[in-house]
Amino acid sequence: MSRLPAVKVLVTRPKQQAVRLAEQLAQAGASPIMVPLLTFRTRTDKNNQMLSQQGNRFDWLFFSSINGVEHFHALVSKFSDLENWKHCHIAAVGQKTAEAVERVLDRNADLIPDAYTADRLAEEFSAAYDPASRILLIQGNLSRPALSNGLRQNGYNFEKMVVYDTVEEKCNQELLNKVLQNDKPEVLTFTSPSSIETFHSFICQSEMKTKQLEKLCLVIGPTTEEAAKRYGFDNILLPAHYTAEAMIDALLHYYEQRTGE
Repeated sequence: MSRLPAVKVLVTRPKQQAVRLAEQLAQAGASPIMVPLLTFRTRTDKNNQMLSQQGNRFDWLFFSSINGVEHFHALVSKFSDLENWKHCHIAAVGQKTAEAVERVLDRNADLIPDAYTADRLAEEFSAAYDPASRILLIQGNLSRPALSNGLRQNGYNFEKMVVYDTVEEKCNQELLNKVLQNDKPEVLTFTSPSSIETFHSFICQSEMKTKQLEKLCLVIGPTTEEAAKRYGFDNILLPAHYTAEAMIDALLHYYEQRTGE
């Protein structure tokens, strides 16, 4: 099996997820450098406390991320009981989210789109299920509107439950600048548009920002790719599937091609 060269790879994922990605990169032969730029906080406001106790009002739960599953579980465990939600069908935007549903909620997802995007989930649900379905969209504060827009356009009524907030890890701003200055990672990895935005805002010197745009930018999916382009990255690598494992596969293939040349 081919391995990565000892290339320095910056891992910007939240700490909860960064460790696993760094381990996988190291196993593949790279030298990962972890600088988490974001973290997640469960939103325990009165609205979520109330919604956590109203499982009988809904027929479907829509999860668009692993974080949504985990923070929903935290809220329901704190303010209610998962038994009150057992009757609900579950839609998950991708296989990793579906696996989180099984691991955290001890349930199987009833609908997983063939392409792991919110747009596709809205399309497939609209083609197969009754517009009278009572839907709860479980999201983070920075979730894209694609899923809600798709359902709305097809006549579905739904409520949103923002179960977590994405917060900048300001304590790591100095660390990021030191790593870029001294360690000089050759590959930058991003798993959300907000991670790119924070990366850009954290860098203190304009010259340093410009240097980063020349590096290989490895992103997890098309929305993150769009953000990378918007901020001026030219050399962007997008995996065929939108998972951390696929990111590493894409990186392996990238260096295999370079070696072949």
